[in-house]
Amino acid sequence: MVGDIDAQVKQIASALQLSLDNIIASVEVSLRRKIPFYTDSTIVAADELHASVDHQLRFLVGGLADGEQFDTAPAAAIGTRRAEQGVPLATLMEAYRIAAQDVWEAMTAVVDEPGITSKGLLRATSLIWHAEDVYTQAMSEAYRQSAMLQVADDEAERSALTEALFHGRVSNDRTLWDIAQLLRLPQRGPYVVVAAACPAVGTLALPKVGSILRSLDIFSSWRLLPDTQIGIAHLPSQSSRAALRNTLNRLATTRVGVSPEFQQLADTSEALRYARAALKAQGDANQLVTIFEDSVLAVAAVSSPEVVGRLSDGVLAPLAAVPADERETLIKTFRVWAANGGSISTAATVLFCHPNTVRHRLQRIEQRTGRSLNAPNELAELCLAFANQWSDI
Repeated sequence: MVGDIDAQVKQIASALQLSLDNIIASVEVSLRRKIPFYTDSTIVAADELHASVDHQLRFLVGGLADGEQFDTAPAAAIGTRRAEQGVPLATLMEAYRIAAQDVWEAMTAVVDEPGITSKGLLRATSLIWHAEDVYTQAMSEAYRQSAMLQVADDEAERSALTEALFHGRVSNDRTLWDIAQLLRLPQRGPYVVVAAACPAVGTLALPKVGSILRSLDIFSSWRLLPDTQIGIAHLPSQSSRAALRNTLNRLATTRVGVSPEFQQLADTSEALRYARAALKAQGDANQLVTIFEDSVLAVAAVSSPEVVGRLSDGVLAPLAAVPADERETLIKTFRVWAANGGSISTAATVLFCHPNTVRHRLQRIEQRTGRSLNAPNELAELCLAFANQWSDI
């Protein structure tokens, strides 16, 4: 009985071999008609499509022969080639399904031949689908490997272009428009640059930030430097600005600086300087993320350290003679008071002390420095000086 079924399978295989050229032509017509990627012959040329269909169908029919040794190298080559051409894997699998279906339909047409039983057809069907599984597995594995290599190459190019943009080293053969296209950024702003201190050398400061922002409809591109992760983000609306800030606050475990907004990609390198300045600035002690515009004095303190340093030395020199513990208390009090809009009651709540204690400490600063908190110019000098000196307190 088994031998009889094997004989029927061979009979089916022979019948298919006789009509295989017609089946191949029919499959090509179906693919051109049903699948857009194959409709456009500039993506997959006619002779290339014919070669791949020819191999697949002969592979499937060959699966009906006893002792057939599957050679999957051509299937792998096709998978690699289609990945390079940008044909989606789902589309490729659909094409293979159509081809296998056409072979199966041609096979059922020989059922009426003398000696072919339902058991023989079921056995042939099982062998055909087994061959299809072997073929598509080899193809899809090669496709995925090729796609992964392309992603790595694309990311390497994106990373290199991002760094060139940040450092103003755009080559003549790459226009800013080209770079925007390759980095998947809109061609015009507003943009901001983000600089985040790496927790360790070569370690991402903001893991998965690009994909998270993309899920929020914010386009961005990132580059990892040894000590800093830098990125450019497109922020077209107030909601996107808020989303970026919230995302950075949620992800940040180290200091992060954000530049002012700018409109032209050509200004990216300058924006990076501002982002780095914001990164180094000592803003709100309770926040790791410093927005340039929100911390002008703190940013100014690190933007011109030599000038500001001389100013700080002159303004705060009298405090250097105060015992360290007392000086630390005075500095902390001033910073909390300034960070809370000059509200003595709020500062007292944050510092867990009486408002009169805050007043007394502020008076001590005025007495020691000779500058009044009620004089705008003198208050500005104190704010700038405190932002620069004893930043670790």
